[in-house]
Amino acid sequence: MVTRAKLLQCLIVALATANVLMAQASGIKIGATLPNWKYAADSSANLTTGNLANFTIAAVQEFPLGGIFSIQLEPTYSVRTTTTDIMSSLLAQYAPDSLPSNMPQTLEFEHQITSLEIPILLKVATGTSGIRAYFFAGPNVRIQLSATTSLRTDTTGMNGSIPLDVKPKARTTVAAADIGAGLEIPLGIFSLVADARYTFPLSDMSSLEAFGNRLGTLNSNDIRIFAGIMFRW
Repeated sequence: MVTRAKLLQCLIVALATANVLMAQASGIKIGATLPNWKYAADSSANLTTGNLANFTIAAVQEFPLGGIFSIQLEPTYSVRTTTTDIMSSLLAQYAPDSLPSNMPQTLEFEHQITSLEIPILLKVATGTSGIRAYFFAGPNVRIQLSATTSLRTDTTGMNGSIPLDVKPKARTTVAAADIGAGLEIPLGIFSLVADARYTFPLSDMSSLEAFGNRLGTLNSNDIRIFAGIMFRW
C-alpha cells in the first residue's frame, strides 16, 4: 500500500504542475461513485457481489489549449465498497482447521478500497462563453491507498478457533480511463458545473484471499456523478 508520504508527494507534484502550466480555471467537485463490481473466480469459488455508493471529491485545474479545447487535471479522492456473500463450505476448503459446526451457511463480508486518482482529460466545450455543454475523455492513473475488509455476519457464540479472514489484496496502481459529459453555467467570476462519467479500470483492482489462498479477482466499472464550482480568470 502507498504511505501517507507518497500521497503527499503526489499532491505536491499535482499542485506544482498546475502552477507551472498557469491554469485558467480552478475548482472543486463533490459527488458519488456508483460501482459495478465484477468478481472473477480462480476456481469454483463463485461469489455474489453487492454494489454500495460512495462519496468522492476532486480538485480541478483547467489548462486552455485554444478555442473550445482544454486539458483538465482532476486529482480525486475516492472510496469504493462492495459486499460478497461467501459459502461457509467454500471457506472450509481453505481453512487450516475445522470451522465451527454452528457457522451460518453463508457469510457476508464488506470490502473497501480507498484511492487517489489522477485523471488527465481532454475537454471539448460547445462554446467559449455562456451556458455550455462539454465532453471529455482521457487516462486515469489510480493509486490505491488502502484496502480493508470486515465481516458483516453476526458470529456471536460460534467460538471458532481461527479468525474468518477474507482479505482484499489491492494493486498499488491501476490504469483506468474516463469518458463523460457535463454542463457549465457561468455566474460572474465563478461557474456551476455538473458532469457524469463512466470510469473503467484497464487491469484488476484487487484479489481476494482466504487463509492465505487466493479466491479470485475484483474489478469495478463505475458511473460517477459530480457537481461543483469553478473560478475563472
